[in-house]
Amino acid sequence: MTVLPFQLDEVGKLYSRVSKIKPSTLLEREQNEPQDVVTISAEAKKKQILDQTKSEVLERIRDAKQSG
Repeated sequence: MTVLPFQLDEVGKLYSRVSKIKPSTLLEREQNEPQDVVTISAEAKKKQILDQTKSEVLERIRDAKQSG
């Protein structure tokens, strides 16, 4: 997940709220609330896989250049 600079304050506040909650409380809430369902089209899955693969390949190339 990417966090943009203007979202850092919100992420910090969210982290501090969640870190104070007991894990058992989180589990109880999850069981009582309805689950959200998200479906991704085949085209979106393909694009997601290609983007992820591209990122991993570029990272390996950069690592190889730094090591060599």
